[in-house]
Amino acid sequence: MLKTKTLEMGGISREDFIEYFLKIGGKAEDQATFIGHYWKVLVGPEDWNILGPLRIKHVLITFNVEEDKFDEFLQEFRLNFLNAGG
Repeated sequence: MLKTKTLEMGGISREDFIEYFLKIGGKAEDQATFIGHYWKVLVGPEDWNILGPLRIKHVLITFNVEEDKFDEFLQEFRLNFLNAGG
């Protein structure tokens, strides 16, 4: 059974997400859908939010992962895109 979750990721380009999913073994079904052995991910378009003088890009990512692999898959994804400003 698949577990689904959508995350809004800010400050990271859509291309970086695509590169990541290809790097971990995913195959592109089309320009937005990437399929791995036990997962399928949809990478949305890159949009921009304006917060005062700042423009921040954001991307919606929808994960569909087998339930027994879901937590590990999401944790690895989050660790890969962990940023610390400074």
